[in-house]
Amino acid sequence: MSTHNELHKEFELERMILFSDAVFAIAITLLIIEIKFPEIEKGASAHEVWKAFKPVVIRFLGFMLSFFFIGMVWARHLKLFKYLRRYNNGVIARNLVFLFFIVCFPLTASGITEHIRPGFLLPITLYLINLACVAIAQYILCSYMFSDKRTLAMPGFAAEKKYILLQSSLGAMALGMGVAVEVTLSSLFPQQVELPLYSMYVIPVIMFIGRRFIKKYKPAKTAD
Repeated sequence: MSTHNELHKEFELERMILFSDAVFAIAITLLIIEIKFPEIEKGASAHEVWKAFKPVVIRFLGFMLSFFFIGMVWARHLKLFKYLRRYNNGVIARNLVFLFFIVCFPLTASGITEHIRPGFLLPITLYLINLACVAIAQYILCSYMFSDKRTLAMPGFAAEKKYILLQSSLGAMALGMGVAVEVTLSSLFPQQVELPLYSMYVIPVIMFIGRRFIKKYKPAKTAD
């Protein structure tokens, strides 16, 4: 009977992981599905061709940015669930919140590729908030599994778990501080619309410094 229950639990856990993977795949698909090849009239000049392709290029760059981030988050999610041996309602709830912010990407990504104009930075703010919410939600999920409810995870692998937790906390801190700086600058200097854009430099700086700090905790056999 206990063996049956263990197999049933393992099947349910696998379903949750497959559901998560499907959400990632759908989010990425929705990012690219709106990008269409432009209509180009026969005999159009090189300038006219470039003019028609320019919006497509911008949308594709936005897709690449979001694809890279979602792929990086998915890889960490994969590592995280590799050490999960059982689940509870807390894991389900936190994972659903995390996935909610993943499926918001097609909306916020369309903002930065189609609705940015001089003096209107709301799309960038919403996109940064989306990034930060994903990173923070993943950190909360990771902390719950590896710190609050340690019995949910496989025993051992302390160094690997600590490194994943540090990576998640670094991402949450960097993106959270980037959003905080952007919102603060927008509030204090509403007339200087370009100033908040400098907040985006905060994120890579914190990531660079943080990665150098946590590198010493990286297990020998763990690859980025």
